[in-house]
Amino acid sequence: MAYSPKKIADYFLLKGKDDNTLTPMKLIKLVYIAHGWSLGLYNKTLINEQPQAWKFGPVIPSLYDEFKEFGNKKIEKQVTDNPINDQDLTKFLDKIWEVYGKYTGVQLSAKTHEPNTPWSKTWEKAKEYFNTFSLSIPDDLIREHYLMKIANNKQNA
Repeated sequence: MAYSPKKIADYFLLKGKDDNTLTPMKLIKLVYIAHGWSLGLYNKTLINEQPQAWKFGPVIPSLYDEFKEFGNKKIEKQVTDNPINDQDLTKFLDKIWEVYGKYTGVQLSAKTHEPNTPWSKTWEKAKEYFNTFSLSIPDDLIREHYLMKIANNKQNA
């Protein structure tokens, strides 16, 4: 079952209520990365909205619209109740937070901007073929990227 990006974002807002680095950029990147790992590990779409390649990285447009008023400042929105009532999903999101929550939005953005990431491949196509400012990043491309990360982690273990 795919969730609204807002529901996943609200979970991270609840987890990061004391994190002064939880800006819109960081939140969007966390949701995007969680979506990627869900595709790579479980072959499951986490969110019901297609991420897009924008100039400054992968973006989930509804989250951008929802939180853009905070700019590069901490999101000052309180989430009081756990928006996710699936125990397996909360464990998965907790792991994403544990691994990636320590990074700033700029650091997460740098990770998603590396060469050969789904964003970089899609952004190059957008610039070259469509002369546009955004293009949807296909789930297959995201899944492939995270499967490669899994394979590389197993090799390095």
